[in-house]
Amino acid sequence: MRSLCKVLIVDDEMLVRQGIKHLLDWEQAGYSIVGEASNGLEALELVEELQPHIVITDIVMPIMDGEKLVRLVKERYPAIEVIVLSSFSEFDYVRSTFQNGVADYILKPKLEAEYLLSILHKTAAKIEGLGAPVKEERSEETQIVQAIDKMLSGYEAEITTEIICRRFPYPEFLLLGVNLNPVKDKLEKRQIEKIVNQYLHDLRSESEQTEYMKLESVPGTLLYLLNASDPWTDRIEQLIQNLSRIPQQHEQIESLHFIISDRFEDFCQLGNVYTKQYERLKRYSFYLPTYPVLEADHLPALPARAPEIDMAELIEGLKRKQFQKSFSSFLEHIHEKSLDYETDVFEFKSLLGNFIFNVTNTLSKLKFETEPLEKKKYDYFRQIDQAVYARDAIQFIENFIQEAESITRETDTSTNPSFYRLLNYIQEHYAEPITLTEVAKKFHFNASYLSSYFSANNNEGFSEYVNKVRVEKAKEMLVATEESISEISDRVGYSDQSYFTKVFKKMTGVSPSQYRKEQVQENQNI
Repeated sequence: MRSLCKVLIVDDEMLVRQGIKHLLDWEQAGYSIVGEASNGLEALELVEELQPHIVITDIVMPIMDGEKLVRLVKERYPAIEVIVLSSFSEFDYVRSTFQNGVADYILKPKLEAEYLLSILHKTAAKIEGLGAPVKEERSEETQIVQAIDKMLSGYEAEITTEIICRRFPYPEFLLLGVNLNPVKDKLEKRQIEKIVNQYLHDLRSESEQTEYMKLESVPGTLLYLLNASDPWTDRIEQLIQNLSRIPQQHEQIESLHFIISDRFEDFCQLGNVYTKQYERLKRYSFYLPTYPVLEADHLPALPARAPEIDMAELIEGLKRKQFQKSFSSFLEHIHEKSLDYETDVFEFKSLLGNFIFNVTNTLSKLKFETEPLEKKKYDYFRQIDQAVYARDAIQFIENFIQEAESITRETDTSTNPSFYRLLNYIQEHYAEPITLTEVAKKFHFNASYLSSYFSANNNEGFSEYVNKVRVEKAKEMLVATEESISEISDRVGYSDQSYFTKVFKKMTGVSPSQYRKEQVQENQNI
């Protein structure tokens, strides 16, 4: 029997791609969907790799549209036939694709099973050596794969209990997966897959009542369905330990998170478990960068829900030129919000983008020179949108705030009374066990913000400045008093004499005792 006619689907809307995939029983009709892409550039790469007979493509897409894709496919692979999807408003584009050799077009409102099949048959008949598609009896493995594909896409699947039980004979299931999209190197992806496959192979070898299947339904994701009999808790715990070590073995991969769902007993619950639990855990990784394995039963405790920030109040603060208070308040809010891993990622990123927009707009209305911010604004939007973790997105906001502060000229301590008070406080309390966190609370700053704010305003970090003040006071005491090094160390805020000596030598080039000796000799020579 001849091979199936291979089809590649290209559309920037995932729901449209899923709708096409589940519109037909493709194998029974004589076709096989070999891949899908969200834009023309992705599609070109897949065309080269998969060599489909037919490409079904949308017209309006980002990065590379369907019109250019048709032209390049027909130039490079003239034997491949292309069917264009369009709406009524895009018909002028469709007309231009016919000049490049498109086989046919389908208006999206007419995208129904019978009509699509008729277009496919007519197009396949043009392909030399392929002939009319021949229906193929589906194997049980194919039926399982198609049922899983439908369920993961949110559709109901029709499959008999007997077929399920022959492939998955044990009473419990769970999903195991990892998002490989952040891993750019193809060899690295294959290596990770090889390691996971070996772990699962070992798991099955250690117990006769364990089965697994790799699922190909989710692009960019290494996903498996595990099936076993109870008890298998110890085996899963061992698997988790093994998976946790993979990021350590691949240090260049910082954003690798394995997701393990709860166990479930009904195969037909697969779609529900994937959508409501697996994908939810995957989103949590944005806030939990140090968790290489995410499981519902092993998540950190959630903090109390932080109240929503009043953006209107923040803008009013900016209008009153209360820049430090406004920036610190916002940073404190987003740090708190990032601890709540149930926060919607899109909502979190939108909040950061909204902050940048409002700050830039408000400073412009206050007649500050905002051109540097305007130029970089969209870079910040893009960086936040592409951030893998909340901490990265917050870092971009901190960078933005530093630039905004430089525009408001708050780096000049002579015109910055709040910063002047901060320096005075350190001068007065240097002998106490002063810390960044305590000072931040005293001045109503977020600690992270205070650290960057202090460096921007004083050209040195908080700790460096505190040490400088203490060492200067110690130098005075070493010359003016006969107190021991230990007593002076304690009086200037160091409980550990050896640490005091280390800091003093680093800043002056000599030890405290040597400094005292040199100063005494100088005074005697005068």
